[in-house]
Amino acid sequence: MLEIKNLEKIGNGTIKDVYQHPLHANQIIKIIQPAIVASDGGFAKHGWLKRKLHQGIYRQFRRELIQYLQLCKTHYGSGCFTFPVETPYGLVATDHGLGLITEKITAPDGQGWTLEALARDTPLQPRHHQALARFFDDCVRLHIVFGEVNIAGIMYTESRSGRPEFVLVDGIGEKLLIPIRAMSARISGRYVRKVQRRILAQVAQLQAEHAKDS
Repeated sequence: MLEIKNLEKIGNGTIKDVYQHPLHANQIIKIIQPAIVASDGGFAKHGWLKRKLHQGIYRQFRRELIQYLQLCKTHYGSGCFTFPVETPYGLVATDHGLGLITEKITAPDGQGWTLEALARDTPLQPRHHQALARFFDDCVRLHIVFGEVNIAGIMYTESRSGRPEFVLVDGIGEKLLIPIRAMSARISGRYVRKVQRRILAQVAQLQAEHAKDS
């Protein structure tokens, strides 16, 4: 079992903390923040009935793993195992609960740049816009199911495939009770385009604010 005190924390989201894997430089460990977890493994903010739902706090891990397995199954014939979503490598026990081990996405400077941070702090270049358009096109083409995808859950890299690209690291997988997006590529694609329009509007606003402050 890994002890969190021995790990390097490199980031966090609204419900997850992110740690550097102690043995593999290209991997991270995501852990649900203990402060928001009830003793029964559900989210503390939920009522007892909702906390009883299958997998509890680990439903997010389950959605991501199922999405990746589905992509690998669909593209079995091509031997493709890398998609515009982070690659999960497995689970590990820690003193703060299960951790999900995933691929570490880094920008050319070695840091983790989200689309939000990139648009807020730097003028986006044509390569960034092209990579972002390709990201959404690939998500539609490959039938990648979005859960709650936001501008902070998309990260930029140039080392993964040798070209500029964006990778989804949060909000992956079907969240609806009736999995209509997972069942229908057409419905899923429409939702991806809806998310794309929202995120592009946010990017444009951040870029305008950056230009104003420069």
